[in-house]
Amino acid sequence: MTAASEGVLALFSTVGDALANRPLGFGLRRASLAARFASHRGLDDEAVATAWVAGALADVGLLGIVVPPEASDRLRLLAEADAPLFGARFVASVAGLPPPTGDVIRWHREYDDGTGIPDGLRWDGVPTEAAALGIVHAFLAAIDDPREPSSPGEALYAVIAESGRRYRVELVRAFREFIAATGTSWSDPLVPALAPLDEDPLVIDLTDRLDARDSRTAGRSARRAQLADVLARRLDLDVAQAVRLARLVSLGRAAADADHDDFDPLSRFARERRTQEARRAAAIAAAVPGFAADADHLAASAAWYEDGGVEPLAGILGLAIAVEVLPPIEAPRRVAAAAGSQFHPEVARAYLATLGAPT
Repeated sequence: MTAASEGVLALFSTVGDALANRPLGFGLRRASLAARFASHRGLDDEAVATAWVAGALADVGLLGIVVPPEASDRLRLLAEADAPLFGARFVASVAGLPPPTGDVIRWHREYDDGTGIPDGLRWDGVPTEAAALGIVHAFLAAIDDPREPSSPGEALYAVIAESGRRYRVELVRAFREFIAATGTSWSDPLVPALAPLDEDPLVIDLTDRLDARDSRTAGRSARRAQLADVLARRLDLDVAQAVRLARLVSLGRAAADADHDDFDPLSRFARERRTQEARRAAAIAAAVPGFAADADHLAASAAWYEDGGVEPLAGILGLAIAVEVLPPIEAPRRVAAAAGSQFHPEVARAYLATLGAPT
């Protein structure tokens, strides 16, 4: 199996970072720190693995949260309060993950004083491992705060200041001792052994969830993947890679405030938007070693052939993106007209051949 830090769990984690407007890789750092903290407290291998997975996937519930841009801050907070619950439901549906992971994710944002989310638990009602992940999250979030970043020492002080209010006294004490004992190694990556996962269905699930965030894009990845399959076969390219890339293009929609993209896909305005989404998709893929090789193709998916040529796999992506949005009655004519300028000519001919249209 691909290491969890390099495979599909890392991809879900990085998408969670994007949706939470955090630096890409935050979730994986949180996972490693949570696992190290669990190990420091003498927990067994299963508990350490649970801490890692919960840390990695703590923000995955944001896939199910869509807040209109015009929503007030209050409505946004109310909507996002359900994210831990959605995250718990997701991990419970994935065979092979440690069984307690869902509960840790559901309650890692609860506070001892009852002001947390989603259930307002208090004191001993907050499970210990969820409370531990909450401390880890708060520590790293303070360090990575975009408005006022903290040093590790300042972040630790902020956690200690909430001891007995937000955070359990004995856990804060243990975390302080852990940071002091490990020096700078608290930030080193740590990935425990996990059960093998069937990654392809999880990639499909991820991209379907991204599509479903907007009713107008539901099912889009599946349609693009189907077209990429046909075109790759006609062009004698790697079919599995083409299909995978056609799905990963949807990573570009992993943003809390992604705009609607119901516009002419061949317009200059659309080109700017497609470039923005392609770069986001490429950045997410590049942040995950198991998907880094896909990044260049994803970045090139918004390029026009007239700008210096586009290799065929990126050409398939660019055409699939456009065709999926164009009205079916217009697609053959407009693809034919743009062959050699916006579209890779061989890809365009392959597409038109599938329709029986003149090439």
